[in-house]
Amino acid sequence: GFIGLGTMGAYMAANLSRYLESSNHGLVVHDIRRDSAEPFLAKGATWADSPRQLAEACDVVFLSLPGPKDVEAVAIAADNGLLAGLKKGAAVFDLSTNAPSMVRKLAAQFAERGCHFLDAPVSGGPTGARSGRLAIWVGGDKAAFDEHKVLLDAFADQARHIGAIGAGSVAKLVHNCAGYAIQTALAEVFTM
Repeated sequence: GFIGLGTMGAYMAANLSRYLESSNHGLVVHDIRRDSAEPFLAKGATWADSPRQLAEACDVVFLSLPGPKDVEAVAIAADNGLLAGLKKGAAVFDLSTNAPSMVRKLAAQFAERGCHFLDAPVSGGPTGARSGRLAIWVGGDKAAFDEHKVLLDAFADQARHIGAIGAGSVAKLVHNCAGYAIQTALAEVFTM
C-alpha cells in the first residue's frame, strides 16, 4: 500500500507499481486528494477510502507525507488510522522527513500491536524519485527491513538499514543541515 501521492510519493509509487505488476501483485493507494490517485487507478491500482481500509488490505505500507503531524494522523487516527487496520506482523515504512521523537513514539505504539514502524526518509528529490535513484536511511527492526528490502529497491537504489528506530530521521536531518551549510558557504564564496 502507498499513502501520499504528491510530488515525491507519486514517482516512488509509480516505480513500486511497475515492480509489483511484474511480480503479479497489486498496489493499494490512498491520498487526501483522490484525483492524485487517478493515474494509478487507471493502471489497475485499488483505491482505499481511508488509511485503515488500506491497512486492512496490505502487509506492507509506505507513507510519503508532508510532516510529522500528518504521519501521526494517518498512523493512529482512532477510527480510520493505519494502526486500527493492520494485521500482526505488518510493516509501515515512513518515507517522510519526520522527527526522531515522533517515529519512536509511533514505533512503540505499533510494536504493542505486533506491527513494525520504520523511519525511512529519502534523499534525491523529485528527479531521483522519478528515476529510482534515491538514498533511503532506514531505522527500526532489521529483520523487517531485510524482509521488505526488495520493495524499497523497486524505487530506490541506495536503501540502507542504519540502526534503531529514529536513526533514519536523524541521518536525514543531519544530511539536510550539512547540505544547507555547504550551499550557504558556496554562496558566500561566489559573492566575494
